[in-house]
Amino acid sequence: MKKSEHLGDLIEIRADYIKDFNEENLFELLRFRRKPLILTMRKSDEGGLFKGSLRERQKLFIKALELGIDYIDIEFSCGEDFVYELISLRGNSKIICSYHNFQKTPSLREMEELYGRINSLKPDIVKIVTYGNSINDNFIHFELLKDKENLVSFSMGLRGQISRILSPKYGSLFTYGSLSSDKKTAEGQITVKELIETYNVHFLDKNTKILGVIGGHAENSLSKYMHNRNFKEENLNYIYVPFKTEHEELPLFMDNFRKFNFAGSAVTIPHKVDIINYLDCVEDTAGKIGAVNTVVNNHGTLTGYNTDCPGAMKALEKKIDLHGKICLVFGAGGAARAICYGLKQKGAKIIISNRTMEKAENLAKELSVEFCPYKDINKYDCNIIINTTSVGMYPHVDDTIAEKDFLRGKTVFDIVYRPMITRMLKDAQEVNSLIIEGCEMLLYQGIEQYKLWTGKYPSEKIMRHMLKKQLEGE
Repeated sequence: MKKSEHLGDLIEIRADYIKDFNEENLFELLRFRRKPLILTMRKSDEGGLFKGSLRERQKLFIKALELGIDYIDIEFSCGEDFVYELISLRGNSKIICSYHNFQKTPSLREMEELYGRINSLKPDIVKIVTYGNSINDNFIHFELLKDKENLVSFSMGLRGQISRILSPKYGSLFTYGSLSSDKKTAEGQITVKELIETYNVHFLDKNTKILGVIGGHAENSLSKYMHNRNFKEENLNYIYVPFKTEHEELPLFMDNFRKFNFAGSAVTIPHKVDIINYLDCVEDTAGKIGAVNTVVNNHGTLTGYNTDCPGAMKALEKKIDLHGKICLVFGAGGAARAICYGLKQKGAKIIISNRTMEKAENLAKELSVEFCPYKDINKYDCNIIINTTSVGMYPHVDDTIAEKDFLRGKTVFDIVYRPMITRMLKDAQEVNSLIIEGCEMLLYQGIEQYKLWTGKYPSEKIMRHMLKKQLEGE
């Protein structure tokens, strides 16, 4: 409680985690509270540890009401008579009647019916928490929250995290955060420190503009740190969150993106090409590259841009003049497309290679550049080596796409930024080659995105600091 007082507005006491919890414990908790308390004794079939009888719980709840507890959380599944009795005894205390579904998120119609049944008992607060199996389950909660003044609603699980963050914008009375990462009481719970310091939840309101990153592993993106800190420093009412989206979820997600008028997004693996099918128009450079990593919503019109290209060129040109240089590019995905396009514009000669030949060969033909089978790369004398693949990315930190001796005397750029110094870059340093870290491209493409979304230039100093802080702390 002491640790939580300066962080939370309400403090939930999970009494089911306290061994042999009794009336004396209850009295002590109430005596020392400095913030309003929610008393929860979650039963085992709803994810809790309370093993006593319903009667034993009832006795403790009634005593808490007599002592003036601020809130009691009681499960709807205890039965309407049990819930109604506590409501009738509440006095100045408030009753939260909660529902938990640990398997799925029901349909909006089912959720509305459930809310109606719980609300008919007249608790002070209705709490509906479900399991998120898809990014799109979060939007059911956002819909459910409309025009309700007594509801807390969100999804559990990794795929439900955006509703934990964003539900207050859509009307949820509050959201929950854990005191620390090792004290989570539900899957997908975010620490209160992260809610406050990373996502600026205290500044959320109904007018907050929502941005994020659409990707299969969006939760690993570091962009939230650099963008949200800038929004806070510049007093801009935006928030940036991870949109963890699988390939089959993308069509419905983009429908929801439009419906809820999200302001824009970053786009990462594996959606940089497919996202084009869901946009109204694509800016000329992104169209020529054939990949989009940034979406801007301008009054309902979704436009795709590519900031990977200028971001990578800025990172490279800070270290080396590109004109006339021979560049060996590993990879054939969206990032490779963007970087090869930029290199051509700068007058460099490009050779594309990849461990999987067909895709790289097709990209080389499409861009009218040279293709080299991976087994033959040693035959080429290049000036710059660029890795656009995921080889060497955490947790496979010992992997590399090129032998150490091959890196000697070259400029080596690895767009992987986790870890900050990949195996490939370490090897390059050991043979005294010039290296360019992937976080440089992440930084500069992020600056371009920020400008597109907000019309303002962010602080490069803040962005760089936030990226380095995260990467160096790993």
